[in-house]
Amino acid sequence: MLKHNDTQLLTVKELAWRLNRHPNYVYRMKKAGFPMPGYRSTVEAALKWLEENPGWSRTLDHAKMRATKKLPRRSP
Repeated sequence: MLKHNDTQLLTVKELAWRLNRHPNYVYRMKKAGFPMPGYRSTVEAALKWLEENPGWSRTLDHAKMRATKKLPRRSP
C-alpha cells in the first residue's frame, strides 16, 4: 500500500477515503465552510478544520431546517 504524507493535495474522494468517510461527508464539510481551493485539500487541513469546528454538521442541519421551514401566512 502506498504511503501518503498529510501535506499531499487530495480530491474529495481521496480525502474521504483517507478520513474513512463517504465522499458526501467531505462535500458537506465544504458546504459548511471547509476551504478546498482547486477542489483539493490535505488530510492535515481537514483534520485541523474538523478540530476547530466540532459542531459543523449540526449547524448545517439546523440551517437547512430553517431554510425549508414553511412559515404560516399572515391574515390580511
